[in-house]
Formats: sequence, C-alpha cells, structure tokens
Amino acid sequence: MRDWRGNALSLMTFAAFAAWPAGALADDEGSGGRVCERVSFEVSLSVGPPTPYTIVGELCRPAHLRSRTLQILLHGASYNKEYWDFPFEPQRYSYARFANQRGYATLAIDRLGTGESDRPEPELVSVHESASTIHQIVEAVRSGQHLDDSGQRLRFRRIVLVGNSFGSNIAWTEAGIYGDVDGLILTSISHDQNPPGAPLTQTLAYPANLDPKFAGLGLPDGYLTTIPGFRDELFYHLPGADEDVIAVDEELKDTLPVGMLFDQFTTYDLTQNIHVPVLNVVGDFDTLSCQLPSCTESGSIENEGDNYPADACYTQLIVPNAGHAINLHENARSWYRVAQRWVRDFVDGDQCEAP
Repeated sequence: MRDWRGNALSLMTFAAFAAWPAGALADDEGSGGRVCERVSFEVSLSVGPPTPYTIVGELCRPAHLRSRTLQILLHGASYNKEYWDFPFEPQRYSYARFANQRGYATLAIDRLGTGESDRPEPELVSVHESASTIHQIVEAVRSGQHLDDSGQRLRFRRIVLVGNSFGSNIAWTEAGIYGDVDGLILTSISHDQNPPGAPLTQTLAYPANLDPKFAGLGLPDGYLTTIPGFRDELFYHLPGADEDVIAVDEELKDTLPVGMLFDQFTTYDLTQNIHVPVLNVVGDFDTLSCQLPSCTESGSIENEGDNYPADACYTQLIVPNAGHAINLHENARSWYRVAQRWVRDFVDGDQCEAP
C-alpha cells in the first residue's frame, strides 16, 4: 500500500503544472458543446416544522456524450450556483463549463437558503442539516427515479461532491456521515480553525436585509451577506485577480443563513470517516485556510492529510497566486485541469489503492 498522505505535496503542488501542461485553449474547448437545464429537488429538514423545501440547480451535460460521472457543485458562503458557472468570461472562470468539456456532467445547486432555492428560518439551516439535504439529492440521483425539469431521468454511475469553503465543509460532512459518494474535491478549506482572515468574516458581514440588493425580500436578520465593497479583501489575492471579476462577484453575491455558523467546527473529525478519494485544493494566499504569509511559506497545511484515513488517498494541490475564491482568479483553469484528470484517474480509473 502506498501512503498517499505522505507524498501529496510532492505529487500535486507546483510540480502538477509542469507535469500536466496547460495546452491550447482550442483543445480545452472540446467538441459538441453542452446542454444545460434547470432541475429541482424536494428536501426536508430534521428540525423545525415538517415542511418540504425546494433546492434548485443547473444540470449541464456534454451534448453528444453520455456522462456516467456526475459532479455535484456546492458553493461557499455568500455565493450561489453561479460561482461554478461564472457568467463573466466563462471560458476562463466557469468550472462547470470546463468539466463539461472534459466529458463530465455537473449539477451546480443553490444550497438551501440561497439563490433560487427556498429560504427556511435561518437558524434551521446548519452544516449538518445542509449535508442531509445533499444526501437526499444524492439518494434521488442514485435511485434513478428523479426527473429533471424536462422529464428526463437522472442516471449516473458515480457521484463526486465538489465544494468551495462552506460547501467543502458540507461535502465532507455528507461523506463522513452517509458514505454514499465516490469522491470528494474540496477547495478553500483546511482543518485550521483559526486562520488569520477569520475575523474579517465577522466584521465585513451584516444582515442581508440592510443591503440594497436584498432589502426587498423581507429576510429576517439571521440571513447575512457581505458589506458592499469588501469582497476583494475577504476572498481575493489581488495580484492574481481581475477587478472586473470582483465587480461581477459583488453583483452576484448571495446570502448565508446564520445556522451555518452554529456547527461548522463540530464537523472536522468527520473527515476520518471518509473512505473515498479526496482532492484538496487551496489558493496559496487563502487567509481563510492558511496562516500568513502563505500556505507554502507558513507550512500550515503540510499535515492536512493526517485528518483523513489512508484509504482516502488524500491528494493536495496548492494553487499559486490565488486566494479564497479560487475559481475567480486568473489561473483558475490550472486547477480545473488537475481536477478533471484526478476524477479520471482516481474516481473513474480507481487508482486509489486500498489498504
């Protein structure tokens, strides 16, 4: 047995970009395009009144290729599903488009409490409850009984959860409790509970009903968003980002139900229960995941793989010149490329050796 935790950095940090060259954009575009459609799922919470809630997503598939692997994309705090299919310069920033061009289907969802999905009382939407709703979606897809909004059945052989920030927290919670997926791609997260950027998440957030974008929705105070004009400070490494992208990000920002803050740190031990391949991707200047001055220079996530069992085949990638909103930095496609090859090799190809 190979201990993947011991050599994750040497496998997947800067050497990854030399080993897997970028190639031409035309090659990345693939052929045949993609087909996207709206899908919705009915879910429930174990707390509060027995109310059905709707989660809305965008399902995208290669137009002329049947994909047997589905990537379910989970956004972070104050984002929604557009984080994964960013409308500005999508050929550079859209993770979903890139994965579709590589032959994979993607389901980018608005987590409960965001976007087009229902917004329950914000105190009810915790990390554990959110993980339960993702489990319900996975079950619906696994059963082959769920219909998309055009009446076609969803049928996939393998499911990978792909998370960003809080979405990664939800992904490892879902996998650690329910064990029903075939792989995890976690971005913008580590087990460091005191990163230097954490205080900013409190000082630069306020009730969404005070924000001009959400003032007309009648949201209770427990729905939060970022104070206008500070997303660059929270989520970006400015030398690696385009100011036009940050402006669009501000326009697209969304809400966070306060319940997510109640139990986020109670989930960290659950990664020891994950027995499928894990790829962890962090921007080198992500101050919400690493200590200063950077992930590589501080060495603060060198031992991140110790939080996973050996059969998770933990693999780590540190992306240079990127911050927390890793998809919205100019070199985003470099990690997209690594991720699709990782899915091919470790999920589709089963290169993870069992202990």
